[in-house]
Amino acid sequence: MVSTLVNRNVTVAGHRTSMRLEPSMWEALEEICRRESKTIHELCSDIEARRYESSLTAALRAFIVIYFRVAATEDGHAKAGHGGLETIRPFEGARSQGLERSVRFTNRYRNRANAL
Repeated sequence: MVSTLVNRNVTVAGHRTSMRLEPSMWEALEEICRRESKTIHELCSDIEARRYESSLTAALRAFIVIYFRVAATEDGHAKAGHGGLETIRPFEGARSQGLERSVRFTNRYRNRANAL
């Protein structure tokens, strides 16, 4: 079986290490770095300094989920200027998964996301 994980070298707290993450996780880290004006090395070093009882890759995955969950709250949307979630775009594959209700992003958010 071929792995879908992508291996990259990162300097964490001054030490070079390699990490294997899914492509979507690398993309999410790059997005967070753009938003926070940090390099991946700086962000990984910050997470390394605060993690406990887990691997760095597990801590990164948890950080990514928490980061975007906070941004997905109504307060997070308001602070980012996204507005409410009244207009919803279907998730890819939602019908094949039997989901009756689909979710869309506001046009304003979609335009911002496409501009990146």
